[in-house]
Amino acid sequence: MRTFTIAYRNIYRNTRRSLMTVLAIAVSSVSVLLFGGNILSIIYTLQTGYVRTSGHIHIYKSGYSRYGATNPAAYSLGDYEQVLRTITADPQLQSSVRAVMPFLYFQGIAGNFAADTSQAFSGIGILPSIFDRFAGWDDYHLKVTKTDISTGLKDADATGGVVGYGMADRLDLCGPLRLDDCPPRPEPKKKPGKNVPAMDFSALTESDFPAGTSAQDAGSARLDLLAATSGGAPNVVTLNVRKAMRMGSKAFNDGLIIMNLKLAQQLVCGRAEKKVTGLMLQLDHTKDIPQTLGRLRAILPGDDLEIKSFQEVRPMYGQTISMFATIFGFVAFIMGVIVLFTTVNTMSMSVMERINEIGTARALGLRRSDIMRQFVAEGFLLGVIGTTLGAVAALAISGAINWAEVTWTPPDYATPVFLSVHLFLQPLFLPACWLGLVAVATLSSLIPARNAARMMIVDALRHN
Repeated sequence: MRTFTIAYRNIYRNTRRSLMTVLAIAVSSVSVLLFGGNILSIIYTLQTGYVRTSGHIHIYKSGYSRYGATNPAAYSLGDYEQVLRTITADPQLQSSVRAVMPFLYFQGIAGNFAADTSQAFSGIGILPSIFDRFAGWDDYHLKVTKTDISTGLKDADATGGVVGYGMADRLDLCGPLRLDDCPPRPEPKKKPGKNVPAMDFSALTESDFPAGTSAQDAGSARLDLLAATSGGAPNVVTLNVRKAMRMGSKAFNDGLIIMNLKLAQQLVCGRAEKKVTGLMLQLDHTKDIPQTLGRLRAILPGDDLEIKSFQEVRPMYGQTISMFATIFGFVAFIMGVIVLFTTVNTMSMSVMERINEIGTARALGLRRSDIMRQFVAEGFLLGVIGTTLGAVAALAISGAINWAEVTWTPPDYATPVFLSVHLFLQPLFLPACWLGLVAVATLSSLIPARNAARMMIVDALRHN
């Protein structure tokens, strides 16, 4: 304890130099913490987006991951209701699984023939009530975006769906959906010649709806969807667009349609057996994924099913983490080098100014280890003071940034997200950064301390 008392007095013998060293360490600490906190926010925001839209775990028919993209009909999951009952009835899974939802991915062409427009689209059939429950997952209590992510669809609404804002604009649905922020459409140039009547697939959809039910609800926007059934025959259904959503990815915003699973199965399966692409499982906590995967593989037939975590389904998530970890490591290394050279310079100057004092202390009986311990304690205190000030400043700055709710638009995103800095998403992050910078400052003082301890007593006493 006496060593630290003396060290505390010594670092203030040259107040200006010690203050500059403390400030340099504090600035390095602020930089590392803010940058790392922002990276953590991006990673956990990305994870939250994935989990809200596609859950933690996917279950497919065996072989889907390799061949499903080229032959979805052959690798669709039949008798999925039995698998669903097995999962929901298991007592061990009930404590960790938040919701389970069947889904159906498919491709097709959407046409708004009232405006003579059409485009290719990607569709997903879902159960609206469970999908909106997925969208409410917030394990990390993050404010991701100001945009409403609920579909607003009802399970009983068999013909309803939602589209992205970009798709609504392309298919000229801004008027029917009463969207105020769509850019004005240029007037098409009319070519001379005979007027060709616009194609309308509505007659093909009459058999898809029971008698007395209109294929289009009054006052709603309508799209006719064309896709190939599992047997290869073309099929058409009518979708009543309930609203346009601002979806995160630009690709989704411009070409995704979310609809009731019943309508998607009616389009893709026709009169054949109703199948789905797979099942999504959302857990209460991401940390439960390994345990849940093990239990699922124990109670489900492994030869018939593929059970994958969202990291396997979305490899970009792991690649993004690796990229940001590399960037953070580089920035932390640079800040560590700054702390190292600043501390070495300060401690070396302190040793040079106290050569006579070192010789006197050694002549009075202090061992070399005592001299070395004294200078290392001074480096340690400089690191503790500077890093602690930096941590306090980083907490204040991060709080101000989060309070201001600044937004930015990531690459290939259609909607802005909050620019946030969270230092406690990973419990060990702040303590690890604090200990790391203190360790660098302490180790940096070893070289000057070793030089001071190795001085010959006679040479130190006659210095100057």
